[in-house]
Amino acid sequence: MIVATTDFGEIKAVILTAGLGERLRPLTYLVPKPYLPLHNGLIIERILDWLKYQGLRYGDVIVVTAYMADKVVSFLSNVLRDVKFVVADQLLGTAGQLWYVRDYVNDGDDVVVINGDVLTNISLPKALELHRSSGADVTIVSVRYKLTARYGVLDIGPNGEFKGWREKPEITLPIVTGIYVMRGFTIKWLGRERLDMNRYIERLVALGRRVMVYVDDGGYYVDLGVHSDYVSALL
Repeated sequence: MIVATTDFGEIKAVILTAGLGERLRPLTYLVPKPYLPLHNGLIIERILDWLKYQGLRYGDVIVVTAYMADKVVSFLSNVLRDVKFVVADQLLGTAGQLWYVRDYVNDGDDVVVINGDVLTNISLPKALELHRSSGADVTIVSVRYKLTARYGVLDIGPNGEFKGWREKPEITLPIVTGIYVMRGFTIKWLGRERLDMNRYIERLVALGRRVMVYVDDGGYYVDLGVHSDYVSALL
């Protein structure tokens, strides 16, 4: 049984599932990526379970779909009766998809936006706390990702002198998880244009809007749109 852990107040969530899932072909020739199976449910069901555990009700969730939308809606609308499905008639990119939900959010809403291929245990309460306490217009949710160099790395001085040798060092970087907390007005500002999230956030920063980053140091994140990671998640 999944039990809500907190009360968010007024908040909505949007799951973006409109993409073609090209990285997972040929699997996605048969079914859209977010509706592929895992060992304990479909990808989208795992996302919904995560949201529910964080304190969101299914009635708070909007799913944007496009690819094979007729199959998605006919199958899942009966299973997930309280989830609202919005059909996009054009692929507009990771930010542009949000144009289709502009009429379902208010300017002052806090909206959690999630890519439809995410598997995670990130704490939304902590992300939302930072978002609200900092007065952010958008908060990018991140985790730390460790990269290990395949080779030894040399430290070299300005004139070519040897300074040190690090054997296959590990580098930790904050990465984009495809999860955001956005003020409703930033969604309503979107026009009907193809626009990815990185470009839209850069545009908001140029306009003087406040963008914060929440890094969940204890969280894990898997991009199920990568074939090897999807296969690993099946095990």
